[in-house]
Amino acid sequence: MKLGTITSLAAATSLLTAPLPAAAQDNSAVFKPTGQWSLDYGEDYCRLARTFGDGKDDVALAIERIEPGPSARLILISNAIKPYRSAEEIGWHFLPSDPERKTRYTHSVTADGKQYYNLGPFMLTPFAPPAPGKAPAPPAPFDRGKEQATAKSMTGLVLDNGLTAPVQVETGDLSAPIKALQDCADDLAKSWGLDPAKLQGETAAAIPDGGGVGWLPQGTVGFADFAKLAGGSNQVRLMVDATGKPTACAIHWATLDATTNAKICAAAMANAKFNPAKDAGGNTMPGYWIGNPLFMGPPLKGFRR
Repeated sequence: MKLGTITSLAAATSLLTAPLPAAAQDNSAVFKPTGQWSLDYGEDYCRLARTFGDGKDDVALAIERIEPGPSARLILISNAIKPYRSAEEIGWHFLPSDPERKTRYTHSVTADGKQYYNLGPFMLTPFAPPAPGKAPAPPAPFDRGKEQATAKSMTGLVLDNGLTAPVQVETGDLSAPIKALQDCADDLAKSWGLDPAKLQGETAAAIPDGGGVGWLPQGTVGFADFAKLAGGSNQVRLMVDATGKPTACAIHWATLDATTNAKICAAAMANAKFNPAKDAGGNTMPGYWIGNPLFMGPPLKGFRR
């Protein structure tokens, strides 16, 4: 594992200049950068992180990614974030004009007594659901340029629902940090034996037949363990060859025990079937798929493939 500081991002730490709504000015705790962005090239993840402070408390923010795609998860560590006791969701959004996002967060306490909040998976560029009555289409190829353009327009984020008081974090222009995160994720795919250039030009990703439902026998994941799959945890990655056959299985952000994860991988390898990825010319090629075991079990009652 290597940890590097992105020294070129010093210019990207400019603070917000646009006026905030009166309610936000009056109530928000505003956190400004106290350190530089750093990028952790983990063995099976990429983590973009930075610290912020308001003179009394601090916030550690991390954006984590486990694939060269649009999905990431947001982690915040701070004693200044105080959800209502009855709150099951935290509402948040990027500044200045991102639509409101809501998440059923997971919470724990770090070894040094800080409050840890996992706001789970999100996409920097919001996902547009299909129109009512229309079946979902296969996901479009990941557009790195579009994600960077979206990140450039962002200046921070605010947690403003479900808390006793809003918390605002002034990140500055996010385009350079997100570009670095994209590069790290491409390097991660290379470590899996894939060609990042081909992945960037693919016209279709590997798509599971039936969405992955029914791959895991009943009871593979115990009912008491379902909560451990929240927040984007314990993601299953299957490597898929050019014929659509899975060739390897790995677990990212593992929260289940090793024995359970071994059973998950064995069942997925035996039962998974895919439509393979396709390159820029429409030819099949090796690829990968990542999913949550929560949705890989037996079909729900009334479910039809």
